Order: sequence, then C-alpha cells, then structure tokens
Amino acid sequence: MKRYILTGIILFFVVSGIILLKPAEPQHNSGKNKPAAYEYYYNENENNEEDSLLPEDLSSILSNSRTVPLDTIPSSKTVLVNRVYLLPSDYIPPNLVAPNVKFSFTYSSDKRKLRKVAAEALERLFQAGEKENIELYGVSGYRSYARQKQIYDKNIATRGQAATDAVSAKPGSSEHQTGLTIDVSARSVNFRLDQSFGDTKEGQWLAQNAHLYGFIIRYPYGKSEITGYSYEPWHIRFVGKAVATYLYENELTLEEYYGVEDAVKDDTLKNESKPRVDVEDPDSVKYATPKPTVKPKAGASPKPTKKPARPKKTNDKPKKTKKPVQTKPPATHSPTAPPAPTPAPTPVPTAAPTDPPATESSAPTSQDNES
Repeated sequence: MKRYILTGIILFFVVSGIILLKPAEPQHNSGKNKPAAYEYYYNENENNEEDSLLPEDLSSILSNSRTVPLDTIPSSKTVLVNRVYLLPSDYIPPNLVAPNVKFSFTYSSDKRKLRKVAAEALERLFQAGEKENIELYGVSGYRSYARQKQIYDKNIATRGQAATDAVSAKPGSSEHQTGLTIDVSARSVNFRLDQSFGDTKEGQWLAQNAHLYGFIIRYPYGKSEITGYSYEPWHIRFVGKAVATYLYENELTLEEYYGVEDAVKDDTLKNESKPRVDVEDPDSVKYATPKPTVKPKAGASPKPTKKPARPKKTNDKPKKTKKPVQTKPPATHSPTAPPAPTPAPTPVPTAAPTDPPATESSAPTSQDNES
C-alpha cells in the first residue's frame, strides 16, 4: 500500500514540475495568430474581394466635399482605371468565375468571367430584367493585360500608332482587366456593341436600374472629355451599391467622384488624342446614326441630309432663311421684280404640294468625337 502511495506522490510532483517548467503558450503568441497567419487567412476569405478603400456610408467622407480620396488599389472594387491611371501588367483579379447568365456566344472563353462579387451581382441584375421582359446578354467580361496588349499591338500593325490610339485602349488602361466590368447587349441590336443600344428599351432599363445592383454606366453620354472614352451604353462597371447609387443620383463619373476630371483632359491636349473605345474589337463597334438621344445637348441643331428641293414660284413675299426649318418645309421665295424671260419649266401638278425635303432626325448630334 505504502508503495502505491509513494508512486502516486512521485507522479504528482513530476507532472507538476512539467507544468511549471513549460507553461501553456499565450494565445496572442501562438502560431495560429501570427501576422503571417492572419494574412493567409484573409487572402483565403472569398469575401475579401468586396473590400474597397471607401466606406459603405459615404456621408462620412462626403459631408463637406463631393469628392473622395483617390482609389488606385488594383484589387479594390472602387479602383479608378483610365488612360492616366493604369493597372500594373502583372495584376490578375482574384476569384474569377463565369456568371450564370446568357452570352452572345457559345464557346468557352475568359471573357465569360468576372470577379465573384461582380458575377453574383450581374446574375441578380439580369434576373431582375427578365422579370420586366428585359433580356440582356453578356458580350465581353474579363480581359487580361496580355490580351489587351495583343489587341493593341495588332491594331498598331494594321492602323498605325496614331489611328490605334484614337480607337483602342492601351494595355493597363482597360477596365476589363479589373474583372469588374462587362459589355452587354440585346437581341434588338443583334447583340452588337452599338451606341443605339442606349435608346432601346433594354439600354434604357439598364441605365435606370444598374445602380440598384452595384453597377454604373462607366462611359456615359456627353462625358467623353472627362473619361477619355466614347459613349458606351453597353459598358457596365461594378463599384458596389453605395457608390453606384451616389454616382447615379448625382450624374457623376468616377473621374468626377475622385476629383481628377482634368487629368484626362490634360492628357488629351498633351497627346492630341481622341476618345477611344474600351472593347475587344474596335471594328465591331457600331456608332449611332444619328447620334444617340440620351441626354440631348441644348442648342444642337440637325443638318439636312440632302439639298432642299428648288422652291416653286409664288406671289408670296420672300422670306430669308439659310437652311430649311427642322420640322417644316423650306420657305418659298418670289422675286420683287419680274426676272428675265426663261424657257418654260416642265409643268408641275398642282393637285398637292410636293413633300418637304427629308431632314435628319431631330436627335441631337453628340459632342463626343467618335472617330
């Protein structure tokens, strides 16, 4: 019995000594919570791509100013990308997936992909449209730096440098590299990237509802001098609901939002360049004729598509006009003194006046340079 008691006492002291000599490691020093481990866990969190430089509540930074700190973090969902602020050549967005939406093509391609946060928002946007008989199709989503460079170099080889810079985005300046942008279209324009898409029911619905799902029309009508890109009603960019709603309600571009709207203007003047298009194939873009009617410019007047018909002689007093009135036939003229005799003209039926000359649609001409 004494032997068992002695053995128990010895074991007790041995265990106690081990505990005293090697205490439990504090939690804040454990390997699981080292900074490197935190970074690894953060990067594995599939929701980390939703983070941005800007808070969800914009009132905290917009209370005294309409602009916010410039966001040039490549992985941020509110990053500014344009002709002046470029993405690095080695940037590849995280979590690229193919959204479950209709596309205008059937083959497998990276241009089906978006970052997960944008892909899920696009699915909700398309589903909302379908409920209102609006059928949208994806045309081109993610485009890598290497792919953009391939497009740009090919255009230089066929068009030359100056002509290419007038139509094609330089590598690093395309928003498609962010994985947050996609071009969309509809059956009504034969799935083309067509500026007249903005006047279709699908294009109008998209412009009015995209912000509800975190998207903006990135290159809106009349803002080419600020964005550096031609009017693209098909180009939507995910920035999150808060920012998208603010930009929509205040009719702002990202350049104006960050207070750098003069940067592109200065670049345009410096390089004597023109607005470009941020698409995979510049030759596929169809420009609206006449120009789109979205947000018409005041004071714009259409030009006649052909010369007005020669007016008939009447007894009315002459009325001076430089060109035909937009919606009425041209004013007739009668001389104040009889003209010299001339051969009799071919008789003209008098049953009904001739139709007024055809004039261009009353849709205003865009101030964007769309060459």
